[in-house]
Amino acid sequence: MINKYFLLLVITSLLITICYSTYYFLTSFNHLAYAHIYPGTPNSLFIEKDGYQIGFLPYPKNPKVDDNSTLLNFNVQKEGIDVANIFASLIIMDKDTRKIVHQIPYQFYLFADMSYLYVFKNEGKYSLSLLTKIAGDEKYKDMPLIVTFDLDTEGVVINNGSNINSIIIYSVIALAILVGLIFIYFIYFKKRLKIIKNKKSKT
Repeated sequence: MINKYFLLLVITSLLITICYSTYYFLTSFNHLAYAHIYPGTPNSLFIEKDGYQIGFLPYPKNPKVDDNSTLLNFNVQKEGIDVANIFASLIIMDKDTRKIVHQIPYQFYLFADMSYLYVFKNEGKYSLSLLTKIAGDEKYKDMPLIVTFDLDTEGVVINNGSNINSIIIYSVIALAILVGLIFIYFIYFKKRLKIIKNKKSKT
């Protein structure tokens, strides 16, 4: 027989796990979608050009080879305020071979906060050039504002499994266990009711 208090404890624990995993997933997603960088943020770099401040914040500081959780975060500000209505493109170049290893085409951003997921395949030194076309700027509305940041990668191969994917998998497993336990509990409950009814009918 399943003790109902034990079952309640297990269900409560699973619900807490699911809620925590969901919260972690949502906060991770928000971090990916919004990349505002404040001056003084640890590991951030800023370049000033023609009155604009362009920020770069890699995560981690030195990306590892084959790390599919690497984020390249950029931000374009003017007088401390995010620039609005821009088109941005990113070019990643291997500094040793002088070859472009990846290029992200122009995309529209309502505000100049950008996060790019990118997996570096080789250890080495890279240059990352952000090209920004700014609506309303006579100089940079058609010709892009170009700034380049240097980035070194480390040759430590890590597990390719995404943290977000793992959270989703564990949440689904926990939910399946929860549903199974609820199902078992109701079967047990129905059996108990049947036994009680049989006892009453005999008396």
